[in-house]
Amino acid sequence: MKQGLLSLLLVSLFVLNARSQSGSTYSVGFNAFSYLQLPRIGDQDPLKYITTKFNGGIFKIDDRQINYRLSGRFMNQSLDFKSDCTNCNLVNGKITDYAIKVGFEKNLNYSNIQPYFAFDIGYRYNRFKGLRDFINLQRTIASTDQMEAIKNGLTLGPTLGIRITPIEQLSIFAEGSLELYLSRLRTQTVAQNTTALRTETSESKKEFLFSPVTVGLQFHLGSRN
Repeated sequence: MKQGLLSLLLVSLFVLNARSQSGSTYSVGFNAFSYLQLPRIGDQDPLKYITTKFNGGIFKIDDRQINYRLSGRFMNQSLDFKSDCTNCNLVNGKITDYAIKVGFEKNLNYSNIQPYFAFDIGYRYNRFKGLRDFINLQRTIASTDQMEAIKNGLTLGPTLGIRITPIEQLSIFAEGSLELYLSRLRTQTVAQNTTALRTETSESKKEFLFSPVTVGLQFHLGSRN
């Protein structure tokens, strides 16, 4: 499946390349604000979203209709959540998440306000390390584990966005994306008591992750023919 998807992307890029060599230039940009869904951790509510600022960048080879893009993102911040259950588990720690992707972007018109469609494929790494408190029926902490959960694997999916170019050298963009994340999950827990019991598990995971909005700036370099 993965080889088929990679082959499809390479063929698409080759076909698009034949149409987009003239009038190309370069641009660099950064994400100023993102509201996105994280990969699920343990028995966390799968609809957990976080807000981040200045967490990524993008490099593009541009044409009026087709752009080739290389993008990356990095996050390292504290995270806590409570499971939605009768005996809720409280989890707090730090999340490290980064991704690097390649893809293409197609503009839908030639104006200063350009809707666009993009498709990216790449690699994503996600690591959570912290403490998990088990809450009993008396609403007190019954036990505590140290937990580390690591996911890494293939990420791919479409993006829809709009770009506004008030001047030739600068654009403001806003986009949303849906991501399929195919990963390998490794989880390790260590009981924080006299037994110090260690448990390790490994399994394959498939998740759909939604990023409703990312807003940023792009600076256009070079010149068009």
